[in-house]
Amino acid sequence: MRLHIFQSAQGDCLLLEGKSGGRMLCDGGMGSTMKEFVRDELTKLRSKHIELDYVYVSHIDEDHIQGVLQLLEDEIEWRLFDLHTQAGTPIRKPKVPRPPAIRNILHNAFHDQVGKNRDKIEDMLAAAAPSLLSSSVPLLSRLGAEFQQIATSIPQAIKVSRYIKSDVLDIPLNRLPGSQVQGKLLMIREGQKPFKVGSMSFTIVGPSAKELQMLRKGWNTFLGNEEKLRKLRSEIKRRIDRFSAHAFDLRDWNGTPGFKGVTTPNIASLMFMVEEDGKRLLLTGDSQQNVIIDGLKTTGFLSAGHLHVDVLKVQHHGSEKNADDDFCRQVSADHYVFCGNGSSGNPEPEVIEKFYNARLGPDSKRARSPRAKDRPFKFWFSTTARIAARQHQTGFAEVEKLVRKLRQKSGGLLTAAFNSGPAMVLDV
Repeated sequence: MRLHIFQSAQGDCLLLEGKSGGRMLCDGGMGSTMKEFVRDELTKLRSKHIELDYVYVSHIDEDHIQGVLQLLEDEIEWRLFDLHTQAGTPIRKPKVPRPPAIRNILHNAFHDQVGKNRDKIEDMLAAAAPSLLSSSVPLLSRLGAEFQQIATSIPQAIKVSRYIKSDVLDIPLNRLPGSQVQGKLLMIREGQKPFKVGSMSFTIVGPSAKELQMLRKGWNTFLGNEEKLRKLRSEIKRRIDRFSAHAFDLRDWNGTPGFKGVTTPNIASLMFMVEEDGKRLLLTGDSQQNVIIDGLKTTGFLSAGHLHVDVLKVQHHGSEKNADDDFCRQVSADHYVFCGNGSSGNPEPEVIEKFYNARLGPDSKRARSPRAKDRPFKFWFSTTARIAARQHQTGFAEVEKLVRKLRQKSGGLLTAAFNSGPAMVLDV
């Protein structure tokens, strides 16, 4: 397997290629980084007549879906050009590079996950975000940022669903290899078998029906209820006026309690174990450690009580709420991939140290897999402090400083790579 790690600002954007065929774009990052860094790299595939077998969107947050939306809009622009050219009514040739052909999309669409009330959800989040963002209370400001991101992501997700329909781009949704019909929501299902993309085998390890039910219940019972909506707005205003976040559970915004500090949409991330020639890569989206562990147990990958993979795409950009010491002990890797540019503090220095301690820390924090003992390992980062600073993120300099320190005390076992160009390549 070969993994291309793209510049993606605070998001994820990876291209996975099999040894003997098969390509999947894993999330699209931000639209700005798709335009500046990723577009031209993907266009190289088209120039070689290579297609993307799948584009996989882990969940609807804008730092995962916005770049995918940009790709689809680029292709629409080219399709319109083709149509007018064939009709003898030529229009201006698109100035954007043409994306490679996309054969399929893997994405649990917003309208399929929530059913009704999607307009109310979007309106409520958009209305609440400005007041929260203007608060001087850090917790409320962070909640406002979440509201704003999800409010922005919802119309983007709806556009993606609209653009891939048969009367526009005609890209099948969730149609797995060997099937001739459009698929259902993707989740762990009893008896479900892995599917092949070229020479790579993909097993769904999350979400389960439980996480999707939590998501739907949250949106439709809380945000879809006018009275609860009114009370929430009133409570937000009262807390802002009093400059206090005390005793206000900020993770209840989606109608069901967030799972241990992680919002339900992130928990519902689509996750895969990818295997090829005995190598394993774990794609985690923005999920939470307990949910990932449960998915790995359900699918049999954690039957020994520990798991060592070749590559771990670190969940939620290395957020402290998504990776604890126990997770780092149970799941270890030769290569840890951190996507993020310092936005919201991610990747968190504490999380980087947790993964380091799982390899070279005290015995109580060491990884349980015998394969991890005294084995070299590598941290991969999707950007550099210099590029992050251009994106108005200064915190990434602390990440570089910490990694230098950890490398020096690792005795040569830890190496690191920072992406200073459009992409860097990890060969598994």
